[in-house]
Amino acid sequence: MSPQSLLDIDSHGKAPLLITGPKDGNRHIPESLAIATYLIRSFDTEDRFGLRAGDWVRDEVITSMALTNLQRATGFIMMLDFGLIRNGEGPRGGMLDGPELRKQLGILERELGEADFFMGERPGRADVIMEFPMTMVRHRKYLDLKEEFPKLDEWLSRCYDRPAFKRGLEKGNGYDMSVFPKVPR
Repeated sequence: MSPQSLLDIDSHGKAPLLITGPKDGNRHIPESLAIATYLIRSFDTEDRFGLRAGDWVRDEVITSMALTNLQRATGFIMMLDFGLIRNGEGPRGGMLDGPELRKQLGILERELGEADFFMGERPGRADVIMEFPMTMVRHRKYLDLKEEFPKLDEWLSRCYDRPAFKRGLEKGNGYDMSVFPKVPR
């Protein structure tokens, strides 16, 4: 359920929500991907994120992986944390508790390869979208990212070290995914 205060602003009742300025008609843009795409297309005049001249197909594939397979894997583990679902009994009982997450992170680590960011030397839209589920993995300690997927751990640290990321945290008062409760499994 969305809080009434958010529904009063926009009928989607979603956070995050970006409200554009008068130049763009004070549009309400929910959903992280739509917001990131709007901001990059509107303000990245030098194409630093490579959404115009870069490999837009790769960007779309990596972004889609973050919003489908990785989001699903982390979402199941979070539902286990909250006690909304539980693992079954027997040899396949722990299927929701890590195997799919490890599979997805393995694919992403191979996609990252030796590059600094998923789109190469500079971050792209895929890196922006990938940060949130990867932060969930690290903050909630779903696995030891540094030990099991060192390239992804280094990538996430590079994301955090970017001045723009730090400025965003200062404006938004930071965030810590570990504060949500965990029920015993």
